[in-house]
Amino acid sequence: MVRILTALALLRIGTSAALPGRRVLPYHDLDMTDAALLAARWAHSIAAVAWVGGGIFYLLVLRPAVTNGALPSDSARATAERFGGLVKLAMWTLVVTGAVLFFTRISEPTATARYAAVLGLKVALSAWMFFIAVRRRRRIADAVAVKPGRIRAVAAALGHVNTVVILGAAIFLLSDVLRYIVEQELGG
Repeated sequence: MVRILTALALLRIGTSAALPGRRVLPYHDLDMTDAALLAARWAHSIAAVAWVGGGIFYLLVLRPAVTNGALPSDSARATAERFGGLVKLAMWTLVVTGAVLFFTRISEPTATARYAAVLGLKVALSAWMFFIAVRRRRRIADAVAVKPGRIRAVAAALGHVNTVVILGAAIFLLSDVLRYIVEQELGG
C-alpha cells in the first residue's frame, strides 16, 4: 500500500524518481507512461477481482440459495444474465490491459527466462478460463431457452464455476509470483 501511495505521489508532483531501492528503467522517464501503466494495472486488477470474486459469490451464496429454493428461478436467471455481462466486460478488459502489461513487462530487463515461463503459464491458464466462460455462456443460454422454468437447468449450466474460480485463484497466485520475480531482479 505504501508503494502505491508513493507512486501516486510521485506521479502527482510530476517526477519520475524511483521508489527507494529501485532502479529507474529507461521507459520510466515519461510521467504519462507511468500514469497509463498504473491505470492499466488498476483496470486489470479490478476486472480480475470482479470475475473471480463474482464466481466465489456464486459458489458460496447464490448457488446454495438456488439449491435450497430460497431464490426464485426468475431471479436466478436474471442474476446469471447480469453476471454474464460482467464477465464479458471483465474478459475484454483483461485481454486489452493484459496485452499492454505483457508487452511492457516482457521488454524490461527484469524479464528473465523464469519470468517468461511463469507468465506463459499465467496466459495459458487465463486462456483456459476464458474458454470455459465462453462455453458456459452458451450452455446457460441453451439451458434457459430449453427449460425456462427449471432451476436445475440453470444450475447445471453454471457447473464450471468451480473450475473458473480455481483457475482464477491460481492466476492470482502466479501474478504474485511474477511480482516477486521482478522484485528479486530489481533488488539483485
